[in-house]
Amino acid sequence: MSEDQTMLPFESDGRIIRRQWEDDRWYFSLVDVVAVLTDSAEPRVYWAQLKRRVQDEGFIELLAKCKQLKMRSLDGKKYATDAADTETLLRIMQSIPSPKAEPFKQWLARVGAERIEEVAQSDLLAGFSDEQKRLFLRGQVAEWNTQLGETAQLSGVATGRDFAVFQDWGYRGLYDGEKARDIAARKGLSRGQHILDYMGSTELAANLFRITQTDEQLRMHEVREKDEANRTHFEVGQKVRKAIADIGGTKPEHLPTPAESIQELQKREQQRLESERHPSLWSDDNIRSIDANTEE
Repeated sequence: MSEDQTMLPFESDGRIIRRQWEDDRWYFSLVDVVAVLTDSAEPRVYWAQLKRRVQDEGFIELLAKCKQLKMRSLDGKKYATDAADTETLLRIMQSIPSPKAEPFKQWLARVGAERIEEVAQSDLLAGFSDEQKRLFLRGQVAEWNTQLGETAQLSGVATGRDFAVFQDWGYRGLYDGEKARDIAARKGLSRGQHILDYMGSTELAANLFRITQTDEQLRMHEVREKDEANRTHFEVGQKVRKAIADIGGTKPEHLPTPAESIQELQKREQQRLESERHPSLWSDDNIRSIDANTEE
């Protein structure tokens, strides 16, 4: 299963809700749902306290229906998180009074029954901030480059040097003749800085399309010769470039280079996740809020 449709934006508030397909149904991250419903700065604390404080038999039975699943976060790593299917989630929500309950139920109705194959990636990214898009797409590019490397090996691209040349042919098609080192020089990058880490979301999306379509072409045509693999990569890059031109888009070499690298964004995302996982301050207001919600 691809990861591109397991992180969904909730409306336009910047919150991301993770989901995973298990046992023929969607499971949603409960911490993410709590974050949306409560606007809590410490949703993990809120959820942990809610589990401990609500001890009635019905709630315990609901908790037994939850699963702990490893879900990918925007920093590219997977973390274990409590998750519930749609039915269980709706019952748990009854213990979290929130003005967002009805909008969330409507949102859940739209996405809860969707299968991955039925949702377009562009729709899923519509509510992401540009930073979130960059993190998400960079992770996708990394995963698909690994897949493309395996496919390229079957196509005669045997050594590390072969793969570097193979990659350059793809860049040359997409960037009107530029190789990786040319792109790096244009972006003002120093040795050791990867060009993919200094691309915005639009440029990453163009490269992701190049990579996925090259992988498909190599497999579909059962390419087994290195020169043919290089030619295929170049031609796919050219076709992606032409598609951008046909819709009036900006050519990739004309897109701006972000000031922050992907590593800087990942570090900030990891710090945010750590602050939620290990809060330094248990505010009285937060505890009182939890008490009030669980007593409803």
